[in-house]
Parts: sequence; C-alpha cells; structure tokens
Amino acid sequence: MATESCDYQLAADLAANCTVKPVKGIKSHGYIMNYDDIDFEATTRDPTNPNIVKALILKTGAKAYKMYVPGKSPYTGTKKSMVAGTYRNRFNKDVSVVILDNGPDVSHNIIDQLANGTFVVVLENKFAGADGKNTYEIYGLESGLTATALDDDKYSDDTEGGWLATLQEENAPTSGIFLFGESLSATRTALASLVSGS
Repeated sequence: MATESCDYQLAADLAANCTVKPVKGIKSHGYIMNYDDIDFEATTRDPTNPNIVKALILKTGAKAYKMYVPGKSPYTGTKKSMVAGTYRNRFNKDVSVVILDNGPDVSHNIIDQLANGTFVVVLENKFAGADGKNTYEIYGLESGLTATALDDDKYSDDTEGGWLATLQEENAPTSGIFLFGESLSATRTALASLVSGS
C-alpha cells in the first residue's frame, strides 16, 4: 500500500489587492442545470489550478436554464462556510434564489423539481478581478446542490408572493470553483451555448 501525505501549505501572500479593488455582491443573471446533465468526463480543469474549470460540458441533449433575480442585492444569502471534519475540513455552499412567480407551471416545472433534484449553479460575481477569472463561480459541481428550504409567503415583501429557494452543496472539498475559458468573452459565449443546448 502506497503511503501519501497531504501537506497543506500557503502558496501566496495574504494581502489586499490595492490595484483592482474588490466589489461585493452578485449580478442578477445566473444559470442552473441538472447535476446529472453534467458530462464530468468532458468537463476540463486548468492544469495549473484545479479550482478553475476551463470547459463546463453538458451531455448531449441537455441544457442549462437562465435565472434572473432583480434588485440591488440578488441571491442574498448565497455564501460559503467551512465545516470542521475529523480528518480534513470541507465547505458548505448555499445559493439563495428568489422566484418572482407562481402558478401551476412554476410549481410543476420549477418548484417540484427543485424540491427533489440535484443541481449546479453558475453565478456572476460583481468583482471580476484583474484578469476576469473571478467573474463566474460554480456552486454544486463537486457534490451537487439540493434544496434545504422552499418557502412561498404570500405576504412577503421580498418575494412578492413568489418563492424563496435555498440550495446547499454539503461537504465540498474546495472553497471555490470558478469558470474561465480562454477569455471572459469566450466564457460568456460558452455559457450562452449551454442554455441553447448547442
């Protein structure tokens, strides 16, 4: 049996970026897809940084779906938190989505599916970083996002009679996974192709 040691050592300075100042928050447009529709064999990581996905590929015939949450602070409640483990620590990643709609089609096509399915979400950070690699962040790629709460409060000012969905990826091994191809524009084009299913 081979013995292997996993040494975790810092590899960069812990310093503020004074050239490109960070901006908090997430933009209004996002993407959601079924976890089982991801072609994990064809999806590729950056060989120099496994926290960067260079190409997110769906299986033939599968597609991603657009998400849109208006307002100054869309996806409020989206966060990542470390979970202490016995041998190594992991991360829970929460995505909060407001669905400003209701009715039989929404209940059948969206809410009932969110309640029982497993998903992957791509959100666009307001802070793109100096090279754009911070822009698109993927939630659920490692162990999938599942619903932890679905609420329809008819008198809620926040949801206007629609739904608030909270999805969580439990015990993900990495703190963050980002989508970035050859360029930011190429990454945007690739995301658009996932929605069209081409």
